[in-house]
Amino acid sequence: MSINLFSPLHIGISLFTLILILVGIWQKQAVFSILDIFSVLSEGTEWASQLKTPEAVLEYIISHPQDVSLVAYEVGYSEQEIFYNSDIKRPLASTIKILVLAEYARQISQGLLAPQELVNIEDIDLYYLPGTDGDAHPGAIIEWKQKQYINSANQVELHHIPWAMIRYSDNAATDYLIQRLGRENLNNFIELVNIKNQDVPLPIIGQILVWSNHTCNDTFAERLQKYQAMSPQEYGNEVYRLTQIWKSDEEFRSNQLTHITSPKWLNLQEQQAMAHTLNGKGTANGYAQIMERIYRGLLISSEADRIMRRYLEWTMEFPNNQQQLDTFGAKNGSLAGIITEAWYLKPKNATNARVAALFLKISLQVHGLISCKITFSKSFCINF
Repeated sequence: MSINLFSPLHIGISLFTLILILVGIWQKQAVFSILDIFSVLSEGTEWASQLKTPEAVLEYIISHPQDVSLVAYEVGYSEQEIFYNSDIKRPLASTIKILVLAEYARQISQGLLAPQELVNIEDIDLYYLPGTDGDAHPGAIIEWKQKQYINSANQVELHHIPWAMIRYSDNAATDYLIQRLGRENLNNFIELVNIKNQDVPLPIIGQILVWSNHTCNDTFAERLQKYQAMSPQEYGNEVYRLTQIWKSDEEFRSNQLTHITSPKWLNLQEQQAMAHTLNGKGTANGYAQIMERIYRGLLISSEADRIMRRYLEWTMEFPNNQQQLDTFGAKNGSLAGIITEAWYLKPKNATNARVAALFLKISLQVHGLISCKITFSKSFCINF
């Protein structure tokens, strides 16, 4: 039973039917276990206080059908599939980090990078812009210190950095990896694994600087219009140009730290407009397929996909997941007005794994401050 529900005249009823079918296919407990990732993986974020139960998530989905893309199916059982707005490209937030992890795993599996290589913490900290990541980077550093991963020379082994990127959604760790992996390699990876209609990850610090930095003399509207008119290549070039300036110019970095506490910094509505227009995009269908291929060892190679699974399955740390699931791999993300999630999981005693991708556009009233840090009555926000 393959379901495609696109009729605008029946969109509300259709989505409610879809949810009922989803419950029927996967059983209520399994569906709620999946949706519960919103409160588990995003614990502490402001929006999670309003969408804190699976029932609340379902209610929001049903009430905002045009703002939802949903794909869900059981691997190897094509008679039960759900595709809802599945091929609409939507901004991905941190879910796009799956592709950074994939290229890292490819290079590790081919011996191009050594997982035990020592990396200076300062080289990762360089990409950190305080107040824009929900304290993800400080959280990762705390764990490294607690687990004694940082040596006396203030270095950490390379293989811990993707963990920070996936487990904590650490933007600084992500940008360090993007620089190490190489822009050309990331561009080529999309073609290598035949991923259609999905954007290539760009450095996050560079994107933030494109959206707003202390050297900008134009208005927000003028800036948005300018970047909208650029080709993907041109926009990527600008992101990498500003990333390089950030890396090499200490005065620029200092001035930017002042800028994010100033009245010129982006408000939430402006961040939402930038994110929806310029952030890397993908489809729920594409990311569901990516997660299935990772689970089955068919994305890159069996070795590379095993590397990816070790990071994505950090969700199995939670006792509730250990009780209900044999495995659970996931990556979520959030920006102003954007929530994205992609999963694979296998319930205990189930024959097959299940795959799902859920991309939501959330109103700022519901999204709240989306884990923003408030200083001087201004929100830094961003996240990813």
